[in-house]
Amino acid sequence: MTTVNDIADILRIVREQPEWADALRGALLSQELLELPQRFAEFVITADKRFAALESDVAELKSDVAELKSDVAGLKDDVRGIKEDIVDIKGELRKHTGDIGNLRGRDYERKVGDNIRSIVSQHLNLRKVRVLKGHRGFDEMSFFDLIDDAHDRGIIDRQQRIDVGNIDIVLQGQDHPEGAVVYAALEISVEVADGDIARASARADILRQVMGEQSLPVVIGANIDRSRREFAAQQGVTLIAIAD
Repeated sequence: MTTVNDIADILRIVREQPEWADALRGALLSQELLELPQRFAEFVITADKRFAALESDVAELKSDVAELKSDVAGLKDDVRGIKEDIVDIKGELRKHTGDIGNLRGRDYERKVGDNIRSIVSQHLNLRKVRVLKGHRGFDEMSFFDLIDDAHDRGIIDRQQRIDVGNIDIVLQGQDHPEGAVVYAALEISVEVADGDIARASARADILRQVMGEQSLPVVIGANIDRSRREFAAQQGVTLIAIAD
């Protein structure tokens, strides 16, 4: 018979007789606590499975991210290529636009030149008009001889010689009804800009120095807006609108 006198005897018996330990544990602990080790073991198994699945998902996600980065890099290359193509296309468009603009400008100058005598007769009230320089200007050599002579005599400097030689059309006529000799420096532009107006004014002044007679600054254009008309009035430049 086992005798129990104190707690030490209980501990000894529990160690020596496992069935007493189980019986004591069942008497002291609740069913929930007794089941806790088993439940914890099951939890660990479940957690391990979930962590394994999570690691698999993370690995798959990393693979997807890497693939996405690769796709984005490829997309960036494609966008860069498209941008380069757009730049090339814009360059070609500018070139073609410039070519079209030049053709339009030359056609317009030709149209104005073909009708210049009637144009200045109507708008400037000039008669006996001679074309000294410009479209079908048969006296151009004489005109450039006059420029060279003025330069040689020191009336105009080298830059002024170049500027007056670049006037689009130079005319000589008689002011009606006085009959005084008048020269006209004409700049021709489809789209009239401030530069055309300022250039006509400056070159007409050089032409006056060369010829020693009154010289009219004139700009002929197809499109002349209000601000250009105001600027021309300030500069004393005559604007003539001729449709292209």
